[in-house]
Amino acid sequence: MEQRYVQISTAQVNDLLTMLYRAEGYCRHARGPSRKPSKRELMSEPTEFYSGASGYAGATMRLAIQTLESHLAELP
Repeated sequence: MEQRYVQISTAQVNDLLTMLYRAEGYCRHARGPSRKPSKRELMSEPTEFYSGASGYAGATMRLAIQTLESHLAELP
């Protein structure tokens, strides 16, 4: 079977890796919300919680999929 290759710019790969590493960190450190959240917790970044981390990770995976699919679509 003949192997075919795609070219993805180094900048694009680095951007995807940065976002994937960030998503991994958000998911690893995420926590559930408190029953009675403090003002500080209400003002926290959404990615500190499961829902925000999951949303960021999902969007990052969608971008990675779209990027790879777009490069595959360019093959003859």
